[in-house]
Amino acid sequence: MTARTDFRLPAEWERQSATLLAWPHEKTDWATDLPAIQAEYTDLVHAITRRQPAVVLIPPGNTSAAEKLGDRPGLHLVEVPYNDTWCRDYGPITLVHGGERLALDFYFNGWGGKYASNLDNRVNTALARHELFNRFTFRQYLFELEGGAIDCDGDGFLLVNWHCLRARHRHLADKEIDHELHTLLNVDKVLGIDLPPMAGDDTDGHIDTLARFVASDKVVYQAQQDPSRSTELRTQLENIQGEGGKDFELIELPVAAGVERSLPASYANFLFVNDGLLVPAFGSDADKQARSILEQAVPDRRVESVSTRAMIRQFGGPHCATMHLPSSLG
Repeated sequence: MTARTDFRLPAEWERQSATLLAWPHEKTDWATDLPAIQAEYTDLVHAITRRQPAVVLIPPGNTSAAEKLGDRPGLHLVEVPYNDTWCRDYGPITLVHGGERLALDFYFNGWGGKYASNLDNRVNTALARHELFNRFTFRQYLFELEGGAIDCDGDGFLLVNWHCLRARHRHLADKEIDHELHTLLNVDKVLGIDLPPMAGDDTDGHIDTLARFVASDKVVYQAQQDPSRSTELRTQLENIQGEGGKDFELIELPVAAGVERSLPASYANFLFVNDGLLVPAFGSDADKQARSILEQAVPDRRVESVSTRAMIRQFGGPHCATMHLPSSLG
């Protein structure tokens, strides 16, 4: 096995081997909204499998996923117990090097103890034993880190929201958190903003609701309902320009007008798949505008809207609902 320090955290637009999801069922928070959310997940899985394989976690004995999703090439159903469907935050964060993949299993505590997470925190242990993951090397760490809290350009720059990371590690100073990120993820520079979460965001301000890399030299950010927050977000992003030699173009995504203000509707919660980009659609007049902006930002990809009207009622989107599994060729 190659030394851990030789591995690299790839950007999400790099080639992927599959996408991981967890099927919503009657014992999750979706119990009162199952038809709508299962329809959205079905559409999302179909959009993914048109481009790459999808690994869908299902609770042992569950039949609804197979019935709804059908028999599709590249679709794999894996029986694993879990509490929650937002697998971005407990799925493996995978580094790559020379054909090898190192899957990091960080401690997950239900976004700071807000929700039950005993089963979620064991998912990666189960995946490590599954034949689909026999070419991954899993390593477990006690550091609490959720996939939605980080975004990487693939060249060693990591984008985070310090407000969120401090909420998870109140016992650590910023420099100690920074050291852990550098050491565990093998990044060169942590670029941090510091902004309280959007209304309804119970992740304490995940970066994937606020700002994301779409290329090594482009960052898109979500305009806020409060114009002063939009100004603050853009100003903070402008202030980290040039840190460590990193310069990037800033691109604003519109507010999802018409969506209930208590919900954290964010077009920045898009999902990269091979040769494509799946963008949240909330039923807002701004949906088409957001898709058009992203089409211009990533002209080499097919940009497609996916309905998230049900997802946003549980405060998430397609990025929250998935974890990308990088190709071993990264």
